[in-house]
Order: sequence, then structure tokens, then C-alpha cells
Amino acid sequence: MSNRALLPIIFATCLATIPAQAGPAPKGTPKGAPVGYETKFKAVVEAEANEEYEKALALLDEIPADKHNVYTRLRRATLLVRLGRFTEAEDVLSTLMKDPKADAVRATVQGDLDDLRARMPKLTIRLSATSKADAWVTVDDRPVGPPVTIPLDPGTHVVVAKRGDVEVFRQKVTLQDSQTLEVEIDTSIAPPVGSVSATKTVPPVGSAPPVADQPAKSSGLGSTPFFIGGGMLVVGSVVAFVLAKSAQSDVEATCATQKTRTCDADLAGASRVRTWETIGWISGGVALAAIGVGVAVIGTREGEPAKPTATVTPLVGSTVGLSLEGRF
Repeated sequence: MSNRALLPIIFATCLATIPAQAGPAPKGTPKGAPVGYETKFKAVVEAEANEEYEKALALLDEIPADKHNVYTRLRRATLLVRLGRFTEAEDVLSTLMKDPKADAVRATVQGDLDDLRARMPKLTIRLSATSKADAWVTVDDRPVGPPVTIPLDPGTHVVVAKRGDVEVFRQKVTLQDSQTLEVEIDTSIAPPVGSVSATKTVPPVGSAPPVADQPAKSSGLGSTPFFIGGGMLVVGSVVAFVLAKSAQSDVEATCATQKTRTCDADLAGASRVRTWETIGWISGGVALAAIGVGVAVIGTREGEPAKPTATVTPLVGSTVGLSLEGRF
């Protein structure tokens, strides 16, 4: 191929290697639109004008972070303020103030930052004089160290104080623009009724370990009274027979001293002997019956399932309670 024929090919190759120059932004593109994202940034501005702030912020976040410039970052801070996300907007504006590339908008950024800080709600938290030093305080699950004043977004926030793993204080606060509230926490009080500790209960040293699946003992009259009564009646029966034997000996001794064939003390002495013998036999019989009932109660209750026990504790103190037990 001749050199003349190669010239068009060489010229075309040189043109292809020249980088294309960015053309002017499309007509109507807002000032500061990132190169290549003019349409997207225009949609952001239109959504903001229509008060569709959530949509505008979502569209703005679709632009890659490395393509954002000072104008898009300023726009993002404005949208965050409109959505009530003051703390995020302050972070964006504070970072922008330190950026050397923000000279063209620095006055605007400073003005927006001053206005935002004046509007930002603040919550002051302090502990009472009687509070314990081991309190752990959080605001919206974020640890804070009282006494402290923290800036927050407008809306409802939750203040919680714990001692160990037991919650001893909880309060919801609602803040408006430019509002400052103070919350005083007293952690010296006992945990509220119904609070649950996440810590495991450690049994005292020397205590017996709990037995799993051990049935509860049933309550009721039981067999003990029958055995006690039977034992007492047995003792009474023995005493009665001893007295009867003594009375019989007295009768025999008295009759032996008399010269007549008929003993005058026979009637009185014999009556006393029969009385004690009768008491002895009756006591013995009742004792046997009581012991038999006690044995029967034991055999019956061993086969019964344990009865539930209801415990009612009135809210009058930590050590006062009422226990109701019985068969249900």
C-alpha cells in the first residue's frame, strides 16, 4: 500500500485518540450540577420544589459519593433540615466548612450552620444528689455521661438509666425546634415493681442446688394429727391399766385384813377397778383407730398429684406477702 493511501487511516486514528471535551450543561440545569448527572440533579431540585423531600434526598443519594461537589453537599444538608434530621445536617455543614473547595459557598454554609444550631433542640441530663455513681444512662440507646447537654433532632426521645442490668429510670421526652429541656435522674430508688434483671441469680454459698422437675408437696391436714392423738391415747390406756392394777391390789389387801368371809370393801374397790379397766380398753381402741386412719391417709396422699399453690403478694413492701395454699 502506498503512503498516500495510508494518510486517511492515520488521520482517523489520531482523531479517535483525542479526548472528547465536555459540552455545555443541558438547558435549565441547576447551578452546580455534577458533570454527567445534570438530569438527576435537576430531578432533585424539582422534587424539592414540590416539597417531596424524601424523594429528593433519595434521588440525590443515587449520585455516587465521589461525584458530589460542594453544591450537592449543601443541597443534601438543606434536605436533611427539612426532614427534621438536624444532627445529620450539622455534620454535613461542619465538614463542608473545613473543605478548601467550599470558598465559593462558605458564607452560605456558615449562615445555614448558624441558623441550624439556633433551631436545634437540646436536652440537659443530670443526676440527683442522691443518685448512685454506678448509673449507666443512655438517650435513644446512645450512652451519655451526666451532667451533659446534647443536641437532638426534633421529636420523641427515650432516656433510660440502669444500675447493672436493672432498669431504674425510663422517661420519654418530646422536643420542638429551639426547645431546651432538663431531665433529672434519681438512681438511688429501688427498681420499679415488675422490672426484670438480665443478670443470673447466684444461690448463696452452701445452699442446696435446685432439683429439676421435683413435684411440689401437696398441702392439707395430713396424717400427723392422727399419729399424735393415737400416741397420746396409747399412753392414757397404759396409765389406766396401771391404775386398775393398783386398785385391784388395794382391794385384795383390804379384804385380807377383814375376818369376815364377805369383804365390805369389795363393792367400792371392785367398781374403781372396773372403771379404770374400762377407760384403758376404750383409750386403747381409740388409739388403734387413730393410728389406722393415719396410715390410711399416708397411703392415699402418696398417690395424689401435687396440688398447685397460689401466692399473692400485695404491693405494700418488699418483704410483706400473703400466701394462699390449698387444694384446687
